[in-house]
Amino acid sequence: MKNQRGPDFLIVGCERSGTHWVTALLNSHPGVACFPAIAFRKESGEYSNDFGEIHLFNTLASLESDNKDKFVRPISNYLTTHHKYFADLVPYEEKVPKEELYEKFIQRYNELCNSKRGMKKLVGEKTASYIFHLDFIDSFYPMIKKLCIIRNPKDQIVSWHFNDIRKGRKTEMTISDEFILDYCRKRIIKEYESLLTYKGKVHCFTYESLTNNTKEVISGILKYLEVQVGEELIEYMTDNASFQKLTAIDSGITSRTRGEESIKSHYRKGIVGDWQNYLTIKQTKLVDQILLNLRIKVFDKHNLSKDNII
Repeated sequence: MKNQRGPDFLIVGCERSGTHWVTALLNSHPGVACFPAIAFRKESGEYSNDFGEIHLFNTLASLESDNKDKFVRPISNYLTTHHKYFADLVPYEEKVPKEELYEKFIQRYNELCNSKRGMKKLVGEKTASYIFHLDFIDSFYPMIKKLCIIRNPKDQIVSWHFNDIRKGRKTEMTISDEFILDYCRKRIIKEYESLLTYKGKVHCFTYESLTNNTKEVISGILKYLEVQVGEELIEYMTDNASFQKLTAIDSGITSRTRGEESIKSHYRKGIVGDWQNYLTIKQTKLVDQILLNLRIKVFDKHNLSKDNII
């Protein structure tokens, strides 16, 4: 492939774990551009907040032989999404060898990333489903830096439940055992397994630590990315990407403080431990039974504090 600079890092997951918050934080750094820095919305048939997640690698992976259950998307999706930025490349799927098709998409992706970079030192993109394609990503960008935020799976489940309600995929407010089992097996287990089987480096941290020890975690991220670190800078980033400011952008009208709920917003509540308001004792035990051993292995591998492991 042509030597053209692309992204410097990627935010690769986990789903419903604060990836938009991390993106907004990093985009507030004077030396870092990161997108999409606000949650995706679609209004009146048009994309209102830039492109949303690009889904490049889980789209290209649809052509790979081992793509089963890896949350891939057909390349044909690009005919109508992302302002049709990749639409003219879609017909090449039937015209050129796979590697040539990949090259065309990567070159276009590099162009997009560089347009987002502007005058900043680094640029990164966030798509949560990239967590399932870490080795595939390395085949295009060897050893690219990767950030992964991990959240208490009980809060993930509750957040996904309300995301389904917000998008009209379900109407019942009660979380069923079947819903929990389905989401754990189809998503969270596979996220953990991907982090365990990948032999490369991923800088992992938790939603809980980012909430409770914000400055320390942000400092660690910036040191990993090898950009400027400073207390005043981190305070600026934290303020600029606060829940209050993100919800104001999201609604276009009013802001909310953490804990103030809106089930119509991507940024529903923004707190740690909200699962306690929705899951029964039996259900919390069910989640631990399914996930705790895997979670311990992930925390051990990626040197995470076990303070918030359950």
